[in-house]
Amino acid sequence: MDNQDFEKYMAKFESLVPELDKPWKEYQEEVFKEGLISVKDKQLIAVSCAHITGCEHCIQKHTKLAKAEGATDEEVAESVYIAIRLAMGQPYAFSSIALENYDLMKAKKNIAEGYFISKNITPQIMDFHEVSGEMRTKFAAFHDIVYEDGHLSKKLKKGLMGLATAILAKCPWCIRSCVRDGLQEGVIKEEIVEAINIAMVMNGASCASHAPAAIEATE
Repeated sequence: MDNQDFEKYMAKFESLVPELDKPWKEYQEEVFKEGLISVKDKQLIAVSCAHITGCEHCIQKHTKLAKAEGATDEEVAESVYIAIRLAMGQPYAFSSIALENYDLMKAKKNIAEGYFISKNITPQIMDFHEVSGEMRTKFAAFHDIVYEDGHLSKKLKKGLMGLATAILAKCPWCIRSCVRDGLQEGVIKEEIVEAINIAMVMNGASCASHAPAAIEATE
């Protein structure tokens, strides 16, 4: 669908149920207002989130909005790398489930016990590191540098942007890690809530950006 058709079908979608469209837009506007997190940083968080949701329209829209707020190309690029790292975070953390079940099955033990989100996955992660060999070395080098202070602060990258993308990546252990490191960098609860609201908007916006396809199909 080209941009002209997209705009046409999006306008029709928004006009069909204005009683729903109005509060949705009002929520978005409130979330992206200046708060404890600046408008620029909120738009950069949105860029990172959009790479997790895979919404090309959202990527383009929020990159332009971030640039309009003064974001540099380097800051945009770092935001994308946070999304790359957090997209890797889910399979990395969930490797613990695979390895735990492998060991239990090999030992012919019960695999239906334990607790999921709150469990300590360190033993399985260390096992994963050991078996990964040189792959682990390369991953660690990327992991260590991606969260460091750079064009964006570590506080923004791990504690806020990372948290928002971790939630969208649906990785409970990544969420815990981002909260832990965010606390070390001085993140407060109100900033966390602002970041989570951005993640909520971006997940919803990904659905909304595909609405024109549904409206086109109705015709």
